[in-house]
Amino acid sequence: MKKTLTINISGIIFHIDEDAYEKLNIYLDTLKTHFTNTQGKDEIIADIEGRIAELLQERITDAKQVITIKDVEEVISLMGDPGQFESEESEEEQHAPGGDEDFRGQKRLYRDPDHKVVGGVAAGLAAYFNVDVLWIRLAFVIFTLIWLSGLMIYAVLWIAMPEARTTAEKLQMKGEKVNISNIEKSIKDEVSHLKDKLNDLTSQAKKTVEKKNTQGENVFEQIIGLFITILKVFVRIILIIIGFTLLLTGIGLALAFLFAIFGWGGPVILDNREAIFMPLTDFFTLLPVSAGGTAILKLGLMLFLGIPLMMLIYNASRMIFGLERIRYVGITALNIWIIGLIITLFFAFRIGRDFRQSATATQELQIVQPAKDTLFMTVNEEFLDELLYDSYDLIRSDEVHLVATEEGDFFEQIEVHIFKARDVDYGLKKITTSRGRTKGAARERAEVVNWQYEQSGDTITLNPYFNFGEHQSWQAQHVSLRINVPVGKHITLDESMEEILEWSRYSPNTLAGNTWIMTEKGLQRPEL
Repeated sequence: MKKTLTINISGIIFHIDEDAYEKLNIYLDTLKTHFTNTQGKDEIIADIEGRIAELLQERITDAKQVITIKDVEEVISLMGDPGQFESEESEEEQHAPGGDEDFRGQKRLYRDPDHKVVGGVAAGLAAYFNVDVLWIRLAFVIFTLIWLSGLMIYAVLWIAMPEARTTAEKLQMKGEKVNISNIEKSIKDEVSHLKDKLNDLTSQAKKTVEKKNTQGENVFEQIIGLFITILKVFVRIILIIIGFTLLLTGIGLALAFLFAIFGWGGPVILDNREAIFMPLTDFFTLLPVSAGGTAILKLGLMLFLGIPLMMLIYNASRMIFGLERIRYVGITALNIWIIGLIITLFFAFRIGRDFRQSATATQELQIVQPAKDTLFMTVNEEFLDELLYDSYDLIRSDEVHLVATEEGDFFEQIEVHIFKARDVDYGLKKITTSRGRTKGAARERAEVVNWQYEQSGDTITLNPYFNFGEHQSWQAQHVSLRINVPVGKHITLDESMEEILEWSRYSPNTLAGNTWIMTEKGLQRPEL
């Protein structure tokens, strides 16, 4: 049985065997000794320890939680032994560019902060594809000027691509191996570049001081500096205000979406005058999708609409509080959003197929001709009162009036049209339309629509709503009732008919509550 120790490497806790700990400790001590006189030694050691921690993490699994000496030896083999640096460098120099792939590491896509102009996206793409950054920037400009999509693509990539902050990430961005030799070389280059910059800044500062000493302080420059300071404060205040606005908007939309998706209601604007709260649970019930499919569709919509809202809240919080960007949040959110988009598009395509074809079912209804030359039309008030007492508006517009009952049944309002008959008898025709995946399926749905009427003497009583029948899903079912009135005969329309009447010459409120005579020119009042 081996003794196990707990260690902390680069802020990550590991459980490690005693012999593995000894080997790793000796290795790290050797590194510290090797880089004792090297400029930037602390940063080099920190980056090396960070890379060692990453490699050790890759060797931890659910079945294996303890680092063994074999793991340490593999990591040392990948990172390299300080005593072998000189021989490795001489071997690498013998390989021409584009040679053995073993001398290259796996590339990863990062934003390059060292060569950025805006966000480092173009520089990161250039490093990944090994091309001049000028061509990438020209491509963004061309896409923006011609297709107006360059800025949008840049913004998406800015969110999705993490920034290369550590030396290891900058090496991976260029496809170079993340070992001790390359880390040391990269940091030395950075230190040398920083020295050059400092020398330039020192030289410029000396020239500025000399200029001020000889010419005196420029009052105009002070005014400009004060103005820039005030402008920075003003911009910061504007960003905070915008951040608060976006934050409140994101939270409000997120809450509204959650209320709707879980059946607490979502606002629907109807015919520019009225707003009702339509539960999305009823909306999903109307769709021609199974219960399991509905659950998956809800999940897809939550990802498709919810992820942008969460990112809006996240970025608004960063604008307000000046928070640092959390690594991999953007790319993770983008991947999850794409999953939601795929699910939503899949079900949209499936539902769209069920509305592809339309069909009409026509039925001549039998009525008894009135004893006198007047037919009375009215609405079944008892049916209407019972329905409206136990239902609520789901969709109400100029074209569709759909209600849902507490029991989960759906009813739609009918339309009544009045035409001149071609013979001497009154006629009643029901025209039902529906949509489906095929003509046959659409006709079948139209034929099973449940609508009723009854006649008592000279009076015909209509149910103002129809039920979808055995198919409870909505597929644009509609019932249009055609009343044919012979020339010279009368029709009396009860006031209760106003909601269901459709007529191009007279408004429904004019038609309802009056008696009309059919002439060669159409309906007219008897006194006219």
